[in-house]
Amino acid sequence: KLKFLTLSLMVATIFPLATTPFTLANPTTLIAQISEEQSRIAVYKQASPSVVTILTQDGYGSGFVVSSDGLILTNRHVLEGAESPVTVIMADGTELTADIVGSDPTRNDLAAIKIRNVSKLKPLKLANPKSIEVGQSVYAIGSPREQRGTFTTGIISRIDKGRMIQHDAAINPGNSGGPLLNSKAEVIG
Repeated sequence: KLKFLTLSLMVATIFPLATTPFTLANPTTLIAQISEEQSRIAVYKQASPSVVTILTQDGYGSGFVVSSDGLILTNRHVLEGAESPVTVIMADGTELTADIVGSDPTRNDLAAIKIRNVSKLKPLKLANPKSIEVGQSVYAIGSPREQRGTFTTGIISRIDKGRMIQHDAAINPGNSGGPLLNSKAEVIG
C-alpha cells in the first residue's frame, strides 16, 4: 500500500489537472513510460546542438558535427549536384560557410563537408557498430530548413548482412543526413 500511495502521489504531481480519478492497473508500466520519456528528452538535449541544416544551390537537408573543427557528415544525395561552398545553419541559427570535402559513391550514401574557420564545436560520438541490435530504441534528429530540430523515435527492426539498419523512426522531409542515435546519443546511422 505504501508503494501504491507513493505512486499515486507521484501521478498526482505529474498530472495535477486530471479531473477524472483513475486506477492504475500496473504501476510498473507508468514508471517505464516516464523513464522512456526522460531518456528521449536526454538524447534530444545532448544531440540536437550538433545537428545542422545544410543549404545548397538546389535544396537542403540535415547533417551533424563529427569533429570540433567543423567536419559535418550528411547523406550524399543532400549534396548531389551542389558546388562548394554550401551554407550550414547551426542549431542556434548561426549561418556558416562550408566546403564539400568528399562523398562515398557506394550504397552508403555518405558525404562530408567542412565548415570554414571554426573550432570548439560539439561533435556527436559514433557508437561501436557491434553495439547495434535488433529491438534497440533509435532516435532520429533532423533540421529541415524551417523546422530545425525535429525528433522522431522508433526501434531497429532489422540489420542486414552489410550492417545496413532498418528502423521505423519517421524521417521527415529535410531530415536526410541527420543522425540516427542510440539511447546514449551516439550515432549509429
